[in-house]
Amino acid sequence: RDTSVTGVQTCALPIFLKTLAGHLQEEQARILKELDSLTQSVEHVKAIVAMQQTYAKVTGIHETMAVVDVVEDALRLNAISFTRHEIRVKREFDAKPTATLERHKVMQILVNLLTNAKHALDKPEVKDKTLTVRVALNGNETVRIAVVDTGSGISPESMARLFQHGFTTKPQGHGFGLHHGALAAKEMGGSLTRSEEHTSELQSPMYLVCRL
Repeated sequence: RDTSVTGVQTCALPIFLKTLAGHLQEEQARILKELDSLTQSVEHVKAIVAMQQTYAKVTGIHETMAVVDVVEDALRLNAISFTRHEIRVKREFDAKPTATLERHKVMQILVNLLTNAKHALDKPEVKDKTLTVRVALNGNETVRIAVVDTGSGISPESMARLFQHGFTTKPQGHGFGLHHGALAAKEMGGSLTRSEEHTSELQSPMYLVCRL
């Protein structure tokens, strides 16, 4: 019997067990982290469903609300998608006014604008994926909400047709969102427009103007 081999094996066993324990601890930590992330996602989805139910109940009703709160609700609805696509969200709230609006219409418009911005940023050629949302008083008793992305923008020809019913620049788009959004804004005494402002840093903002 070769006792030297047995001795080496005996010495190696504690090292092996220690290494194995370390790997198991790392694996356990990874699983717990993923479980925590999954739990947060489930809670977020539950919050979104509850929010959608709340907005569905207030159709056609004008109510006084904090404009920033509605903006934050719209951002929350898109939060998981923004994270998945590595989009950085910047908030520039110069004012926090209240306004009497149809909450579900404002939410519909904002969610559509944020979704469009996400699609503009989710392209291989876009390296700086930044979405900026601004809220500011606009004069004449109005508030302006701007949604700005650092995507590649659209052509002047497409800009001219942007709010036409059925016009879209997306392969799977239907061309209803901006058209219906402009109509909804007009029904509330406001407007939905796209600025011709265009710089290398921030592309043409979409403006939702609402009366206070």
